[in-house]
Amino acid sequence: MAQGHFHALVRAAVERSGTPRSVYSQDTTLSRRGLLTRAQRRARELAGMGVGAGDLVALSMGNVAEFLILLVALSELGAAAMPVDPANGDGTLLAATGRLPVRAVVRRPRGQENGALDYPAGYEVRSRKRLASSLLTVDVLQPPESLTPLPADVELVMEARGKGGVLRDTTRTAEHLRAVGRAAASALALDAGAKILCAQPFTVPRFFDPVVLGWLESEAQLVMAEGPALESVVPIARTTDHLVVVDSVGQFIELARALRTSGQTLGLIPVIPQSTVPIDNGRAIKQAFGSSLRQLLLLEEIGVLASRIMERGEAFVPPPGVDLVAGAPMAAGGDEVLVRTIQAATTRPLVPAGEPGAPAVTHAERGLIHTGYAGRWKGNALQEIVGRDDGLVNLEGRRACLDQIEEAMLEHRRLTWARAALMHTPDGDPQVHLDFEATGDTDVDDIEEHAVGHLPPFMVPRTFRRRRA
Repeated sequence: MAQGHFHALVRAAVERSGTPRSVYSQDTTLSRRGLLTRAQRRARELAGMGVGAGDLVALSMGNVAEFLILLVALSELGAAAMPVDPANGDGTLLAATGRLPVRAVVRRPRGQENGALDYPAGYEVRSRKRLASSLLTVDVLQPPESLTPLPADVELVMEARGKGGVLRDTTRTAEHLRAVGRAAASALALDAGAKILCAQPFTVPRFFDPVVLGWLESEAQLVMAEGPALESVVPIARTTDHLVVVDSVGQFIELARALRTSGQTLGLIPVIPQSTVPIDNGRAIKQAFGSSLRQLLLLEEIGVLASRIMERGEAFVPPPGVDLVAGAPMAAGGDEVLVRTIQAATTRPLVPAGEPGAPAVTHAERGLIHTGYAGRWKGNALQEIVGRDDGLVNLEGRRACLDQIEEAMLEHRRLTWARAALMHTPDGDPQVHLDFEATGDTDVDDIEEHAVGHLPPFMVPRTFRRRRA
């Protein structure tokens, strides 16, 4: 049996140290040995259901220990995992089964959402069972032959938005996972005494890469949480000397204000997986946490490239094996950041030439990949990331496309024109603002209701303004 990257790393860690606690979640605490033992049980259980090497399994659940257990279990079987965000019900999950040959679906029922799923045409449900000693259900499927199988060496599939809102599936091999994890562990300085905490979902590369892959490639401990930063961070921070917290800038600001109100400080390293958010109150964050905010530069199809402490004059320092080169001038200012790295992964469908994630085509740029980021350079050193030109933005650490927001809003029966724009609050938190034109006496509340019903929560505009003719 060809065992995969996740299983190999956990097994190697067990052979080195074995029993120290390594994973903390809201429902359990595990050592790496405990994680491996539970994963082996799940692997046997899944194998008994017919899941095996080369199968793609969708995992729809929150930040719980069972997510890691299943990730390692599938790796032991030689199967590929696809984390799916359950925040929008089963819509994202069913859309994935329409694009990819999903062999099994593991999901955690939320509220009343525990009925059988209506999979796309061509799928056959072979069995539906509950995993032992859990609330998780497993649908074992026979996907239609019309869906193209994944390459045999793919171990992880993750969604990422492209230009125009096109959804692409990033496929990663063991080599990609290893390169990203090592870069993350280096950028975050994850030593044996560190804990890394994240309350954001692990269904997008921006949080999965630094948190899960960085933890796997280090001796650090992983703290999995869900919910507001104030509730998840404070109890851990008070008992940990070296705590790295990866979250959105809005959550950090909320936590900093709460601490200031109570007259407290916390010793932690705050990290946001977004390189272009202007931080106007970095001093207040440093006062609250005792450390400057770090911004992580992540190119979603490529991985972690560099960390940056937001202090004037400090340049990006890419990890070994990563070359950053200035490309063509961009409207956002400066020149495009091109990258050469083994972290690059392929996507389905392939990225068109010239777009972020696609290889550069000129002879001088051979081996380099477009990132879509504009940067300012001093000689050959990247000094600053200043933005993008392509309508792709990152909201709460997730990739979104302004074009997609506009298209969804124009489905409203009375909207005749819509323009989405990225704005920043005084705290530096990125938000979407929508200008629109509509017929009749359309109420703004009706427009907001449409946005909530047609867009993922993180893409819903925060402010609306009607433009008069």
